Amino acid sequence: MQIYDAAKEVHEVCGNGVSENIFKACLAHEFRLRGMRYRLDPKVNIHYKGFKIEQVLELDFVVEDLIPLVLTKEKEEELEAENMLTILRFSDFQMGINLNISQQQLIDGLKKIPNPTKRKI
Repeated sequence: MQIYDAAKEVHEVCGNGVSENIFKACLAHEFRLRGMRYRLDPKVNIHYKGFKIEQVLELDFVVEDLIPLVLTKEKEEELEAENMLTILRFSDFQMGINLNISQQQLIDGLKKIPNPTKRKI
């Protein structure tokens, strides 16, 4: 998975104690170096039964216009999982990724979250 590989490279270079803002900036640069398309700090509009609700959801990245990505730390992990489920319920994304960057081994912080409203084929 290209997203994880890019994040792992940043994690190996910066370490697990780096701030989320620094990690995010480095990850954006790593995506650029790898030729990956991304949107940084995008806002996701919410639609309910054809009506656009005024509130928007914020996340760290949308990668290749397909996968929302949220960076987390230990204390935020549960809250961000709920946030990702909300993003997925009100969007066309098939899956989202929460990545806890404070883990010693980054793979331990990788959470792929499927969209609960999308049917599996």
